[in-house]
Amino acid sequence: MDEQTTYTLTREELAPITERVAVFGPASLSNLGPGFDTMGLCIKGFGDVVEAWLTEAPGVQVRQEPGTVDVSVPVDPEKNTAARAASEVLKQAAATQGLVLCIRKGIPLGSGIGGSAASAVAGAWAANELLGRPFSKEDLVEAVLEGEALASGGSLHGDNVLPALFGGLVLTSPTRPADYRRIVLPRALPLALVLPRIEILTAQARAILPESVPFRQAIHNAADLAFMIDAFHQGDWASVGRHMMCDRLVEPVRAGLVPCYEAVRTAAVEAGACGCALTGSGPAMFAIAETEAGAEAALTAMLAACHAAGIEATGLVTEADAEGARMA
Repeated sequence: MDEQTTYTLTREELAPITERVAVFGPASLSNLGPGFDTMGLCIKGFGDVVEAWLTEAPGVQVRQEPGTVDVSVPVDPEKNTAARAASEVLKQAAATQGLVLCIRKGIPLGSGIGGSAASAVAGAWAANELLGRPFSKEDLVEAVLEGEALASGGSLHGDNVLPALFGGLVLTSPTRPADYRRIVLPRALPLALVLPRIEILTAQARAILPESVPFRQAIHNAADLAFMIDAFHQGDWASVGRHMMCDRLVEPVRAGLVPCYEAVRTAAVEAGACGCALTGSGPAMFAIAETEAGAEAALTAMLAACHAAGIEATGLVTEADAEGARMA
């Protein structure tokens, strides 16, 4: 991590000109097997909270709660996804006021469940709320994409930030991320999620990906993604899980970054899960189950596999979050 820059705000800059708001930005799963840079799912259980207030001083400032030092929260607004997204909202609204953000991270850094995206959507929605809600969530797409770009080396990716904004399952174009489709899930989707105590940064995980892939492998991936999308529409979790585990392009490469990958995947399936995969660049892994009890069984087995491999891990049983960013 870069050394944190200290920013001293004057009394006038910190003084709110409206009441404070607090916004929750939820975690998300991305890729889901063959859907690299294309598919993401908002989930319950983890999220970031952004508390914000308007000030007379222009621009966006970031501060941490008094008495805390969280290196996962850059205080430089040029390096903070929430600040970048909020700044875009102020610009779109032609606002003359400034904004102060106080960010409480609930998503571990480099975990693979969309921590940077959660902060971006919470920052954007907080700014929108304080300005009197001039924009709908649909209007905030460009702002949240710009915020998330800070975590992606400047490129725009929607597979975490759009599900975190809208909730549910979202398809997005890798080349035109503002083009997206929301898929309404017809029934509850129980999930088991484990977070091994390993940090994998997105830039690191992208650097190891191949620049070209065999034609036949690409065809197989396209077919599995198509079948998986149809299975999501149908609520056929068994088929979702089966096709989710057939990625031939990205997950096999990134699996090497997670020493317990094979053990966790095997344990989940043997415990009755429909399928198990990495989320994002990892190290988090998730399993789909038919029932909450099935997700509980999968979680127990997945955590045991992590511990047997000598890797500390935490986890929970969760489900899809249909709401997305909201008031905390």
